[in-house]
Parts: sequence; structure tokens; C-alpha cells
Amino acid sequence: MDQRQIVRKVLDIGGNDGKRSRRIFPRADVTVLDLKNGFDITKSPLPKGDWDVIFVNHLIEHLIDPDDLLDKCREVMSEKTVLEISTPNLVAWFNRIFFLAGYLPHSYEVSKKHMVGRAFDWNKEVLGGHVRIFSPLALIQLLKKHGFCILSVKGDCSTFNCNIFIRLLDKLLTINPNLASAFRIRCKK
Repeated sequence: MDQRQIVRKVLDIGGNDGKRSRRIFPRADVTVLDLKNGFDITKSPLPKGDWDVIFVNHLIEHLIDPDDLLDKCREVMSEKTVLEISTPNLVAWFNRIFFLAGYLPHSYEVSKKHMVGRAFDWNKEVLGGHVRIFSPLALIQLLKKHGFCILSVKGDCSTFNCNIFIRLLDKLLTINPNLASAFRIRCKK
């Protein structure tokens, strides 16, 4: 049986309005902790609960101290809880091309005020506040340092609008998380 089919309680950290976690876990009771609803992950402990999944979707790259987040997650996890983290991929297929051409990788930011070093204006993208961008290997190693056991690593597609050829290539390359636009790691204590 797929783990997602038996999920009852989800803690969504940084999930904005919780739409994504509710779409992925439609039958679960979802608790969303986000700055928009007054919860600052950097200043508060996580609530204890009988969580089936702790869902951290595109948040870890915004944190100055990702170790603190991982410690807090581990603290409230039971043996059955799955931590699911997704994040942009520093070594995505297109980032490798950009880097070779002298441009910064996508999602990598060197200024808090200006978007610089990009090959082109990717969907008129604004600064996202990314502080740390991970490769799958780097996040796997970090999770293991925090005592997590890796269950799966999967590639995710980009959500950007681009031409059909690039979208198809991006979808195809999710087969290899090291080439995917983003990746998702599921792990346990």
C-alpha cells in the first residue's frame, strides 16, 4: 500500500495556505504553520502531535539554519512519521548549462535587492529569498548527519511556463533526481 493512502495527520511547515499538502494528502487532517498565519519556524518549536507526515515544501532553501529545522522536525517525529522535503536542485540539468555559460544557477541569489547573473528573465521571476540551494547528495548527507534514514529521492518538474520542448525535456529528466529541476526526499528517524 502506498504511504500516502494511509496518511491521517500532516504537519505542513511553510505551506502558505496548505493547498499543495491538501492536494497531495486529500484525506488527511492538515495543520499548516507559516509566517502568513503567524508561525515563525526560526523562533518557535514545532507542535507535538501524532504526525504521519511532516511536509516541508520549498522552505529549507529559505532558512539560514537548516540544521535547526531538521532538529525541530526530528524532535516531534515518532517512528512512523515520514519527513518529506522538497527543494530546488542546484545541479539541475539547466543549471549545469547556465554555469558552463557563465551564468548563475536558477534559484541562486547573490543580492537581497537585485536579480543579477541570470541568463534570461525566467518568467519575470522576482527574488525568492533563497539562502541555501541543495543538490540531492548534499541534502541526503545532511539528513543522515541528523540521524534520518532515506526512504526515497525523486525528481520534480519545474512549475515555470516555458516552451513545450523544454517542458517535455524537464519532465523526462525527473527520472534522475540529480538532473531534475527540483527534488523530493522522504525519510524517517
